[in-house]
Amino acid sequence: MFLCTISAQAADLVAYYPLDGDAKDKKNGNHGKIEGKSKWVDGKFGKAIDLDPKSFINIPASKTLHGDLFVNAFTLSAWIKPNFKGSAWEHIWRSLPTGSGHNTLFINKDSGLVSWRGMVGGGWTVMCQTDGGLIEENKWYNVTMTSDKKKFRIYLNGSKVKETDHKVTDGDIETYHLGGEGGETYAGLMDDAAVFSGAMEESTISKIQKDSIGAVVMSDTSVDSKAKLATTWANLKRL
Repeated sequence: MFLCTISAQAADLVAYYPLDGDAKDKKNGNHGKIEGKSKWVDGKFGKAIDLDPKSFINIPASKTLHGDLFVNAFTLSAWIKPNFKGSAWEHIWRSLPTGSGHNTLFINKDSGLVSWRGMVGGGWTVMCQTDGGLIEENKWYNVTMTSDKKKFRIYLNGSKVKETDHKVTDGDIETYHLGGEGGETYAGLMDDAAVFSGAMEESTISKIQKDSIGAVVMSDTSVDSKAKLATTWANLKRL
């Protein structure tokens, strides 16, 4: 008898922030704390948070949203509507301290690009960065960043706009931010942010352009934690 195993790993939801009036994680209790001035306004799906420059949501690392999450396959997704009142480099997602993997998803308002950067072997590294001319003031964008441990991919409004080889960052992150602080800030609206372990399939990325991640998670097993590992066993017998 010959035994053959075929397996495929789907994206598993780790933290989900609908941002409908609070900064609570609706999946695993990785609740955020809003620092600085903000207000709740109509968003892409329900409400959204409107962050003033230098305001951000602080999220401590945890057992589920752990410090080595971005060393492995992952997905990071958020809807943004920047008003360009922040710094030139505006943070969508930030990982701290600097001496950790420091994984950061930026936009640059001057050139209109999206950039994924982090610490690789102790050095600050541009790992995946789009061309310019993609991000404009006061427009909604879904930014989805994925890695399957082979390739980094940046998607904008459901379309893949950049792909590069995967690099292993240093890990050991202690806290995460939605938005920026210090010399690199974010200003504007943010909505429906989520983190997954595993790379989200392109078909699911297409779905979250029309429905919230919460709605898609409830109906799509490819992002359901119960379907993290789908395995098919085939038994081949030789007579």
